[in-house]
Amino acid sequence: MKLELLAAQRTAAVQAFPVELPDLPLDELRARLGREQVYKLSFNENPYGPSPAAVKAVQEAAAALHRYPDSYGRALCRELAAFYRLSPEQFLLANGADEVINLVAMAFLDPGDEVLIPSPTFGSYAAAAHLAGAVPVPVPLTDYRIDLEKVAAAVTEKTKLIFICNPNNPTGTAFPAPELLPFLRRLPERVLVAVDEAYNEYTDDPAKYTAVPLINAEPHLLVIRTFSKIYGLAAARVGYLIADAGLVARVHRVRPPFNAGVLGQAAALAAFRDRAYVETMQKYNREQRQWLTEQLTTCGWRVIPSQSNFLLVDTGEDSREVYHYLVEQGIIVRPGHGFNLPNCLRITVGRPEENMALVGALMSKNTSKS
Repeated sequence: MKLELLAAQRTAAVQAFPVELPDLPLDELRARLGREQVYKLSFNENPYGPSPAAVKAVQEAAAALHRYPDSYGRALCRELAAFYRLSPEQFLLANGADEVINLVAMAFLDPGDEVLIPSPTFGSYAAAAHLAGAVPVPVPLTDYRIDLEKVAAAVTEKTKLIFICNPNNPTGTAFPAPELLPFLRRLPERVLVAVDEAYNEYTDDPAKYTAVPLINAEPHLLVIRTFSKIYGLAAARVGYLIADAGLVARVHRVRPPFNAGVLGQAAALAAFRDRAYVETMQKYNREQRQWLTEQLTTCGWRVIPSQSNFLLVDTGEDSREVYHYLVEQGIIVRPGHGFNLPNCLRITVGRPEENMALVGALMSKNTSKS
């Protein structure tokens, strides 16, 4: 009976994946809205798609679909290790960054442990804490930014794990990795810090913002990465953990044996090797992010400075009216209510034609108002 009660408590605070409009696949959005032309700017996907090399690798790997994948993804881990100048034993592949987050929680948290989470941020951190029987403790941002001093001050005897999203979702704000050092050295040795760098490659200087070079000097640091964003492999579901080999070995104990599939591993390896494509995606995003920031600012909105492939905009009023208006125009963005930011919209930086359609719709709305 106690086990049943504990299981119920763990899942009570966790919601199933939503089926609201911003979360629907593009085909279903077209059907729901009765429009062929729909711009989906709600998921922070790479609008240009994956590298052609990744597509070719998937096509070639499809012939081996009758075989189980390498459980440890050795080829990809060796490639990652060489790039980051670490050992392959410091890497672990998973079914997207979401599974990495869940595995970290399962491996290191006990019921009653506290997990500090700067908030608002990515919802999977709190969900993973709940599923492990731990207690998520939100630490409010300061002017849309993670405040490491505030996080450190929130540590208690029950604190076991801290999740930090850098750049942060949904705000897009980021801090240089060296700022982590004094923060990490203030923490008790029992406290682990998991830094989610899903959007690192979109920053103006990825080397400046990544905590990976700190891993060997800070054994209680874990870094979470994904191929879902700049590499354009969201459907392939490949994320990875980088940490001290001992910590990685503990996470392997709770990892399903074939969680990263054949096609995903092949696509990720080819995409990672195509550095020219990554650099092109960085350039496109940087240019369009700047343009979109300027245009949205002319709408009278506050645009939070972003180091990612999305923008958080403060409309100065409840954002639902603007959100529903954009839906009518076939443009889907993310309303901020789910992040407890009711005046905000989170908008993915799209292709030029998508961004122009968004700005054009907003300009038309403003003109009709005046």
